[in-house]
Amino acid sequence: MSIKVKAKAFKSMYHSNGFDIIAFSPVYPYSESLKLSKYMTFSCKGDLSWCSIGKEYELEIEEAETNKYGTTYTVVSVPSLMINLKDLTVAQSKELLMDFTTERQAENILSAYPDFIYKIVTEGKESIDIKKIHNVGEVYLNAYAREINTRYKYFGIIEKIKEWNIDVSDCKKLVDEFFDENNIVKEFKENPYECLIGILDRDFEKADRLIMEVRPDLKYSEQRCAYLILNVLKKNEEEGSTRLNANVVYNYIINEYPQGKDLEELIVPTVKTNKLFYYNDETKDLAIMTTYLAECRIADFIKDKLKNSHKLDIDCEKYRVDGEVKLTDTQMGLLRNFCNYDFTILAGYAGTGKSFSIHNLITLMDDNGLSYTLLSSTGKASRVLAENTHRTATTIHKRCFQGTISTDVVIVDECGMVNLDTFIMLLNAIDNDNIKIILVGDNAQLSAIGLSKIFEDLIKSEKVPVTMLTEVFRYKSNGSLFVATNVRQGKSFFNDKENVKFENGTYSIGNNYKFIEKKDDEVFDEVIKQYMTLLRKGINKKDILVLSPFNKGDMGTYAINNAIQAEINPPKVNESYHTRKINNNTILFRCGDLVINTKNDYHAVSEKAYHEMIENGLYEEDVEDSIVVNGQIGIVREVVDTGLIIQYDEELIYTSKSKLNNLLLGYAISSHKSQGSGSNYVISIVSNQHKKMLSRGLLYVMDTRCKKACIDIGQAEAFEAGLKVVDNDLKNTFLLELMSTN
Repeated sequence: MSIKVKAKAFKSMYHSNGFDIIAFSPVYPYSESLKLSKYMTFSCKGDLSWCSIGKEYELEIEEAETNKYGTTYTVVSVPSLMINLKDLTVAQSKELLMDFTTERQAENILSAYPDFIYKIVTEGKESIDIKKIHNVGEVYLNAYAREINTRYKYFGIIEKIKEWNIDVSDCKKLVDEFFDENNIVKEFKENPYECLIGILDRDFEKADRLIMEVRPDLKYSEQRCAYLILNVLKKNEEEGSTRLNANVVYNYIINEYPQGKDLEELIVPTVKTNKLFYYNDETKDLAIMTTYLAECRIADFIKDKLKNSHKLDIDCEKYRVDGEVKLTDTQMGLLRNFCNYDFTILAGYAGTGKSFSIHNLITLMDDNGLSYTLLSSTGKASRVLAENTHRTATTIHKRCFQGTISTDVVIVDECGMVNLDTFIMLLNAIDNDNIKIILVGDNAQLSAIGLSKIFEDLIKSEKVPVTMLTEVFRYKSNGSLFVATNVRQGKSFFNDKENVKFENGTYSIGNNYKFIEKKDDEVFDEVIKQYMTLLRKGINKKDILVLSPFNKGDMGTYAINNAIQAEINPPKVNESYHTRKINNNTILFRCGDLVINTKNDYHAVSEKAYHEMIENGLYEEDVEDSIVVNGQIGIVREVVDTGLIIQYDEELIYTSKSKLNNLLLGYAISSHKSQGSGSNYVISIVSNQHKKMLSRGLLYVMDTRCKKACIDIGQAEAFEAGLKVVDNDLKNTFLLELMSTN
């Protein structure tokens, strides 16, 4: 039940982008049901960016939660903000603007646009020509538009669709999608499932419960059935597959969802006719339409590139030898395919010379005046590519964020890790019809984490020219390559007396591979011991990586990270730090810590932009964006009150408290997450405790992450058990089939 109260905004207790806690002092008389603190205040939480400290508001609030700290409320509406903007005088507009501008800025704005507030709300910031306003640029226009919409537009929308439990953050998304509040009301009336689930990303179960309360007439509707089917297909996509048999969908809905009984008769016709889905009547397979169209686009793009390839009149043989690098006949296939086709693949196992082939190809391009863009799937992989080629390389996400790609050539390394969304992002960024594209990857690695298996499907299609490298150089002289090759072939090496030396419980191969036999209860301590030994040898922490199949548990990455942090970056007196919780684990971030970003952030804030925010009272959305990608590793350089300053490569990025959930300590990461990255020195856990997780593909990934040396710690029997598990790729996609059709 809501409470109406008049109150003054007394104090900001917490602020982060999109979330505030503010203490209000009620104006007497007020409802007896209002629960006050011992200081005679009450607190509200949520997006309260409309609120100015010291100002009085009429509020409609609802109790959010009560705990040992007292009761907090959410703001349902702010009646005092519901004013007639069309009839505002210039003096009234100036008073309203001065809530978030200086007097001089307000005067400059109203001098150019006397109806500035009304114009922003009804026509958007695009209707304002900032050249006409003295001393107001794009950044400040964005900030002012946000403040005006939050105060005078969003609460009007909330009032009109109050029954749908919408907040200010939701309004921002709805306005971006539909702009006009009348359109928003209309869309909620006609398609609440699309509004709540498609636009606001609500969970199906929660959205469905609310819709059944507000619109029980939709209980037997196609709309409800469509979003239930969509929910099943989204769960399938979370496993990486893009298609699912319709009979499986039908049976899953009937057996797993209580809504299934209401909608049973609608499932088949909805699958066949609703525009949300693609249905193949021949195979009875089903997909989310947008996903299917994305796979179609990839297939059509590649087939068109191959059909209309531009041949280059270049003597490839001239580039067989470049300095000390001499390519084999097989490696020369890349150069020949490059000259003959606009789309080609270079695939090869670890140690087969993919880097040598790219090295000579770059010389060919340089000599013939061809421009090129070097990309990779992760931050670490792009750094490796840059080191190997002595050229600038970046991640796909970051390069696409920077603008279009119009070079003559684009090379994508570690392409096995590129999922559907990222590949489409790349295609969207390309604006040169004649561009040549080369995908490079290790086809023995696990499939990409995420949707689809593009690299594998394209190779299997046999429609794309592929240079397949299989000969592993330095097989016997390089211990980690020796082990990786044996793993790929499913061979054990522990009894190989010719190549393997066994002494004091340690198997050694060459000078860069060790398998240290330890019991389960000894593994953790041995990992920390080996890590510290490498540090004492003068190796930088950035060049050491610990891998574990699990994040949780006694030998998981969370526990290992905390232990390493305690050894090399222990707490200091009066030191500032921030924390986050995950799976009952508390993670501390201190200055000097190695951290890994776990989610693409296309609105990252640079250190420079952070200081601009502080100096001018701006929000993250008001300043220029940067980007930090999933898997990027950095070092905490400063702990500030509202977050962290982290160095990623050469760039300093501000990470607010609200984004700390995207961070983990980066001393140890999961074996799966290590795909596409690597380090000079890698320590991996291979124990009986993780036996169920181990497989041939995972062991291969773990033993190919190092550039200089690899140390496996655990039990030989666990390693050998993993060798027997051949990875069955359960991802089911349309791309392979689409590549085979004309």
